[in-house]
Amino acid sequence: MSPRSLSYEEALARAVADAGVSAFGCVFVELWVMSDDDTKLTRPTGGCWMSPVFAKSLPNETLREEAWKLNENADDCPIGSGLAGTMAEEGGMTIENNVHWRQIRSLLDDPYIMKEPGQRMKRIYNIGIGIVAAVPFCFQEERGLVLYFSRSTADTDSLRHASNERCLLGSTHLIGANFAIRKARKESDERRENRRRKSLRTARKALIKQTRSLASMVMNKEDMEDLRKQIQREVEETRGVAEKLGPRRLTARLSCALHRFGKLIMKRIIISRRKWGGAKLHGPPRKSVIDCLFSGTGAFLTMLVLLKMNQSLQVDGRIGFDAGWYTSTLCIIFALTPASVGQPRHIFLAHLWNMLVGLACREIPTTGEYGLPLMWVQALAVALGISGQAYIGNLHPPATGLSMIFASGPKWTWRTIVDVMLADMVVVIISMLYLNLSEQGQYPMYWVGLGWAGSGGTRGVVKSKVRSLKRAVAPASKQSHEGLRRRPLDGDQNKTSYGAISNLPV
Repeated sequence: MSPRSLSYEEALARAVADAGVSAFGCVFVELWVMSDDDTKLTRPTGGCWMSPVFAKSLPNETLREEAWKLNENADDCPIGSGLAGTMAEEGGMTIENNVHWRQIRSLLDDPYIMKEPGQRMKRIYNIGIGIVAAVPFCFQEERGLVLYFSRSTADTDSLRHASNERCLLGSTHLIGANFAIRKARKESDERRENRRRKSLRTARKALIKQTRSLASMVMNKEDMEDLRKQIQREVEETRGVAEKLGPRRLTARLSCALHRFGKLIMKRIIISRRKWGGAKLHGPPRKSVIDCLFSGTGAFLTMLVLLKMNQSLQVDGRIGFDAGWYTSTLCIIFALTPASVGQPRHIFLAHLWNMLVGLACREIPTTGEYGLPLMWVQALAVALGISGQAYIGNLHPPATGLSMIFASGPKWTWRTIVDVMLADMVVVIISMLYLNLSEQGQYPMYWVGLGWAGSGGTRGVVKSKVRSLKRAVAPASKQSHEGLRRRPLDGDQNKTSYGAISNLPV
């Protein structure tokens, strides 16, 4: 390792450490960058920092050793796997000026999250780290993200404060620049070293051929004059080529742009081919027989209630709903209970969104000269249903079928929305009563999911917003009240103030 490369790693480590010290509540920082083949995330040398105060504050020696092991070693992981890969997939690797927060406990409980080998995510949580923020960067074709870890008991309001997030963004830009420029400097050093070696070889050959010393060549005026003329000729030739290409500069730029675009497309194709073999990860384990019987019983009872409910609605003359719509929902709730896509908020909002999308797409004409084919309308409804769920952050995969069902025919109407919402309430209530009978299971994991555990959940967020609103309104109302006290009443000859009237005895 050369001294220059060592200084690059020291500069990167110093930037990472400064980011951890500057951020509020940060105890651990990691830099993850895309590999050269764009198939996995890797942590470069110098791309980590752990607070020594945090490590020493751990209750026993075993946890302290575990903390330093996590700081020293980190295996590569593909996008979508492990803590770094999951944060990169959710937060986006190309979205700049974005801070993506997650609770590690929720990632561990979610069966849809692919865990990495070695249970690194669980080991991080076991040493007391419970909150992580991911900030992506893209600088000079180098992409990556920086993870900022905090204790499970950290104040989430202070962590997510605007000033702290600005600090995280600025520190990430500095870290990304340090990493990107390191590669460029190494290439510059290699090119400079190659030129130096080439010059030495040329000078050595000249010395051997002329059997003269370098000093004699420098002192010889004729040799130096020939050297100057040769350099001048090279400069003039380069200038002449540039002048000839002047009229065709636009065409040259366009051809260069097309060449770069073609290289980018070929690179994407090659990388895509490398990903076909998978990430070589192990699949999730199966459940025990007891857990399967417990989940199956709950699904049987809930489905029985839904079928009876649908039958009762049809007896009353209403179409109601199709109980088959809930088969996949029951699979998620009873077999993947902690999954975020099976929580009440996602069930209600995803069903509502897809039904509204289906009804809206059904208004698109499918007959006549300007009508679209029905399959196009159905495909559009499904696409809008999926993208809309992803945008509002309420994913529930089984609900997407409703967008196509409602767009396909006039059988399902606005009245069906009420029946589906009622069925959702029945499913959630039965699931809550049944699943919480288990010793280990819990449902739901959250109802609205707007807050954090350290801030009192959604109720704490609402209370905090109300207090902030009161503090913002109080000064304005006070100024308005004092203005009324100072302003005289119209038509009062004695100019009696509002305050004087209010103080008169009754």
